[in-house]
Amino acid sequence: MKKGILPLMATAILFTACKNNLSDDLQQPNNGKSTPKVTTQLTGTYEEQVFSGLNFYNGYAANAYTDAGGVIYLNNTVAIKKISLKGKADPTATLKGELRIYQQGDGYDRDGQIFFIKDSVVKALLNNQVTFDAAAKSKIDNYAPKTGYLYVTPFFYWYQSIKSVPYTFDLKDVASLLTGQDSCWVGVSAWGTHLDQSDWIGKNEPRSFSADFKITADNGTINTNPTYVQAVQFGRVTDATGNNSRTLTQTITVPYNLRNARIVVMSQAWGAGSGGEEYTYRTHNVSWDNSQIGTFSSKAACGPNTMRSYDISSSPRNWCPSEIVAPHTINITGNITAGSSHTVKVDIVNAKADGNNYFKLSVYVAGEKF
Repeated sequence: MKKGILPLMATAILFTACKNNLSDDLQQPNNGKSTPKVTTQLTGTYEEQVFSGLNFYNGYAANAYTDAGGVIYLNNTVAIKKISLKGKADPTATLKGELRIYQQGDGYDRDGQIFFIKDSVVKALLNNQVTFDAAAKSKIDNYAPKTGYLYVTPFFYWYQSIKSVPYTFDLKDVASLLTGQDSCWVGVSAWGTHLDQSDWIGKNEPRSFSADFKITADNGTINTNPTYVQAVQFGRVTDATGNNSRTLTQTITVPYNLRNARIVVMSQAWGAGSGGEEYTYRTHNVSWDNSQIGTFSSKAACGPNTMRSYDISSSPRNWCPSEIVAPHTINITGNITAGSSHTVKVDIVNAKADGNNYFKLSVYVAGEKF
């Protein structure tokens, strides 16, 4: 299959799944007229422990995981689990994702992600297959339009006395995925291997990292969380030939009328050689339908409490170990019409994208349905 066809297939799958769930937002009384669904504000705080003691293994090695307890490993470094917060968390609640990464056999700063996919999208992707064989896992793992967030694992090697590090994610933009009629698959990833240095205390540990992840909802708060989110890109940016690229260009079809819409971008550069992209920062130009609507810098100031090694003590740079990659929000002027197609472009100005340097982006559009 030609590579250029894959983004179109992914967009079609996502569009179909969203259209199939239009009934989530309407109730059909006997007279056949659509009326808004009546909801009741939930109260109190709800906590969902999604993963506990989740182990990750060497990304270069043969599969070492075991699927159990509803946890499905896509490979040694990525695991998913299906949940639903409907009736437990209100769509307007303050939602947070609390991740904790534990020191195991890998002491370096690696890339990590948390992501969310509607169950209907997974079913469409797998043609309603109910088993997760190797081919099914590969399809989900390679499905680019996930909605997610990026982080960097701790540099445990230089801080071996620190055994774990917490991360807190603001999940307001995925409230509609977590609290809707459709269940949601939650994914956590921590890429890693293992170290064999004589002074590394975890050198004989087969696990790279381990993790806990929970979602908390404060139902006592009322927020204007987006009622719709659509993924554009999640992962490494490449051109039509599969080579690393500094520019993302993706066309999406939005199935709903949206107002107060915005593009959210997270950018993570990798390239550890001399002058590598992870040691600098770049200007990012963001365009909507071929018109630039915003710009931001990936500049990250690594503070004194950041777990960093001697070779990356300079700051600012592209990202900091043990921290979340910052999301950047660009507002879209005007409303989006249901069924309309739009092109999202992110250009990383003057960046090197070659055999030694590449970029991972998380890009999505969020807004209010009307």
